[in-house]
Amino acid sequence: MLSNEESGAAKEFGKMAKLISSCEYTRDKEGEVGWVDVTRVGDDGHSTVDAILTKPARVAICDGSISTKPGDITMQVTERGVHLVHVVDVMVDIKRASKLFKRRRPGPPGNILELANNSEISNDSISLDNVSSRRKKYYQIDTMGCQMNQADSERIEGQLQKYNFHPFIRQITDEDIKHAKTGGERRALRRKQQEEQPDLVVLNTCSIREHSVDKFSSHLGKFAKRKRDGEDVTIIVAGCVAQQEGEELLRKIPEVDLVVGPQYSNRLGDFLEDVANGNQVVATDPAHIFEDNTKPRRASRVCAWVNIIYGCNERCTYCIVPTVRGVEQSRPYEIIKEEIDGLVKNGYKEVTLLGQNVDAYGRDMEPRRKFCDLISRITEDCPDLKRLRFVTSHPRYMSLSVVDAVADSPIACDYFHIPFQSGSNEVLANMGRGYTVKKFLSIVNRIREKIPDAAISGDAIVGFPGETEEQFQETLNLMEMVKFDTVNTAAYSPRPNTPSATWENQIAEEVKNDRLQRINKLNKQHAKERRARMLGRTVEVLVEQKNIKQLGQMTGRTTSNYIVHFAADDETLLGRFVKVKIHSTTTYALIGEVVW
Repeated sequence: MLSNEESGAAKEFGKMAKLISSCEYTRDKEGEVGWVDVTRVGDDGHSTVDAILTKPARVAICDGSISTKPGDITMQVTERGVHLVHVVDVMVDIKRASKLFKRRRPGPPGNILELANNSEISNDSISLDNVSSRRKKYYQIDTMGCQMNQADSERIEGQLQKYNFHPFIRQITDEDIKHAKTGGERRALRRKQQEEQPDLVVLNTCSIREHSVDKFSSHLGKFAKRKRDGEDVTIIVAGCVAQQEGEELLRKIPEVDLVVGPQYSNRLGDFLEDVANGNQVVATDPAHIFEDNTKPRRASRVCAWVNIIYGCNERCTYCIVPTVRGVEQSRPYEIIKEEIDGLVKNGYKEVTLLGQNVDAYGRDMEPRRKFCDLISRITEDCPDLKRLRFVTSHPRYMSLSVVDAVADSPIACDYFHIPFQSGSNEVLANMGRGYTVKKFLSIVNRIREKIPDAAISGDAIVGFPGETEEQFQETLNLMEMVKFDTVNTAAYSPRPNTPSATWENQIAEEVKNDRLQRINKLNKQHAKERRARMLGRTVEVLVEQKNIKQLGQMTGRTTSNYIVHFAADDETLLGRFVKVKIHSTTTYALIGEVVW
């Protein structure tokens, strides 16, 4: 049995057991809560776990007789009494969750494990444990879309490195070719550059807008051509397009080796053996997101994403996310805290809590939990964490208590990203957003009241089906009232399997483009005004990286998410907090000097 000191989940659950237990023998021991080895057999020949929770009760919890998800606390009544069970994790049978297809075309199957020429290993069955080390294997991950995709890519990259794949870094750059002295040198360098190719490619895709899908198709084409030309390259399509297309993607592009939905992004390695054995694999069946010990390779050494909820239960009429990312699944608090503790221990200063709708956190759990309480608990339980952020909020569910929790927390950043999408109540109703402009403004007013200097960003869609010029003007009016620090704007793009894509009142492309230009003009004006007010101030900056666009500068962010550039060329500053006095501003950035 695992002691309570070794398990954060056991600690919390043990407190509850002590409060409600009627067992005089185990009450003071906090219910003897911990992990039990189900394979251990007692003197009577039965599993020792039966003495704690009988088999019928375990079957009821595990076989779907009752609905349990990670984080849930459920009650089971047996002849031994009443039992409280905390569901910390669920497992998925990977083989049953995937479909194998024999390759439908000749040519290299994408045998990334490179075992065919290794005489010491049988070719009948290829295993990840038998990877040949004679030549390094290189991977490339192209990520398209939102922060959720970025977080998924980090986990995928962590797995690939776990299996001894190495990140592909091109040795000959386009700049090298550009600065070649002669045409012959340029041609020679270009040929060598073309020879530098990754062995494995992951395209982590987004399907929320047509532009994203077009970008994916363009990327995929060049890798598919490599395989048609006889090169040994493994092509993996992950993310939302993978989930949306499934098997159809293999029919359209037979060069693809693996199609894997977002819910399996932390189990990529489990499918590679089948790919190495010459199969094409599709893994898109619905499943609980389950925890694993794979550590993501973080894109930053300073800031990190931490998922708190997967999926989305909303049904906005323009959005395909619920279809491709599944239903909401909140992560247990103990798992979230464990991940944050690990990050802090490894030197990370800032964590961003991530979800399609963070305000929905805990509503799928039994008993229900609240996002505002999660902010407060992390603040209390993670004293060494320096900064805490979160995205994305939903105006329909965002409570004023979330604003209060941020105001009361010394580590929560004064930054809110709240997509408003439109300033017209009628358009919002047609979008299925579930809130009004008045509700949105009540949140803004609370932020301005509690945290006057906080930054607020948002998302807006123009040209939604049926949107009139007057309704578009209402969106501009809302922006004038709020003065957003940044707005992510987009012209409406019909997506497959969404209600609004089939409506007849679509807006002409030239009208959408005109509105997009006008909203972008106002967006830039407000962004510039908001940053201009920072002139002369001294701000605290968490240094994140070198400024890749300007030599001799370092870059970081304020708590309000403003990008700050300052003169320095010292990597020892990475991860440190510095005071910067702002002497100039641009539309989206601040520029200053360090105050030592």
